[in-house]
Amino acid sequence: MRRRSLIAGVTAVTALSGCLDGLGSSDEDEQRGTGDEDAPPFEVQTVDAPGSDAGTVAVPTDGQVQLINHIRLECPTSRAMLSRVDEAVERLEDDYTVGPDGDVLALSVIDATIDSDPTPSELADWWAEHGGDWTIGIDEVGSLFDHHDVTGTPTTVAVDGDGEIHWRDEGGTTARNLVSGVESALEAERT
Repeated sequence: MRRRSLIAGVTAVTALSGCLDGLGSSDEDEQRGTGDEDAPPFEVQTVDAPGSDAGTVAVPTDGQVQLINHIRLECPTSRAMLSRVDEAVERLEDDYTVGPDGDVLALSVIDATIDSDPTPSELADWWAEHGGDWTIGIDEVGSLFDHHDVTGTPTTVAVDGDGEIHWRDEGGTTARNLVSGVESALEAERT
């Protein structure tokens, strides 16, 4: 096997596996909240950035399907996944109202207990630099990451208004699969 082929294969496996460093260690577990913030609904702080308004969003939200993309700022696989989430949001907008008050909410979220804990302004700058154009938020105490059992990033889930996960991906997938996951949750929400 040629060296270039071997390096390309290792790079592809690394990209597919996502980012695991820093997730699930006991030091971070001690920083995480306990009590009421450990049970749904979770309040995620959102920032003023492209496609996102400052405030909070509840996860879950009754009557709304949420596509939640758990990411880390320093994870190359998380950054690569953003273009696929963007494409999925564009496709979903053809048939649904997408946004904080819509049928579907797309939310990318970082865990402040394991990420670099950026200020809202720093996160907004990072978001703009990486082409984000939907809601971006910060899980201040890691409760949402814990609740969704995130052990690597990106981890993306589609949840219904009761918080039930109807679709899950760990490590990255296609825009088509993201849309399909949201549509599965929408179908369940209607029944």
